[in-house]
Amino acid sequence: MTKSDEPRHVAVSLVFSPQTRKLLMVTSRAHPNLWIFPKGGIEPGETSGQAAVRESWEEAGTPPSLPIPEDSERLMMLALPSKKKGSVWHVHILEVNEDVVECIEEWPESHERKRKWFTTDECLKNIQEWSSIPSNDSEDNHLETPINIKPDQHEDPKYHGEDDKDKEKKKKQQKKEKKAGAMELALKQFIQLKGENL
Repeated sequence: MTKSDEPRHVAVSLVFSPQTRKLLMVTSRAHPNLWIFPKGGIEPGETSGQAAVRESWEEAGTPPSLPIPEDSERLMMLALPSKKKGSVWHVHILEVNEDVVECIEEWPESHERKRKWFTTDECLKNIQEWSSIPSNDSEDNHLETPINIKPDQHEDPKYHGEDDKDKEKKKKQQKKEKKAGAMELALKQFIQLKGENL
């Protein structure tokens, strides 16, 4: 397996406030009114725990000095297969009281995202709502996939490139549904571990 074929490793942060029994979610860049868990790629030389703390700071404004969880403390690892290279999610629980986070007013992505605390059942509804909204081109890669039109297709009045666009949209939606399924699975595992009720 070449380096370019290796799956992308992603850290996912379930930020839990023992004080209020709520989890912290952030708005999606592509859908500023929809909520997801903080997550992002693990950088070279970083452990998944370090990435979880960093991503949570960058996206949600949690203290960057939170204790770094060990790999052995991961809630779970999830493989999200895809035709290209897929991804592996490393899910970590980060505990911090809600009032500590609320004292932090500026963080790297505070101009791009909102943050809010939710009960576990509200988190589940948020994930389902996020997955039900069709993906748009700015999601994930922020790039529109080019559509190659063969020369003879220009002359065919029936062909408008719609099939390729529809296929691309369908692929993006399927990818989004996989991510939502993974977030739901992580949330349910968290609920089981913490004895929370949906």
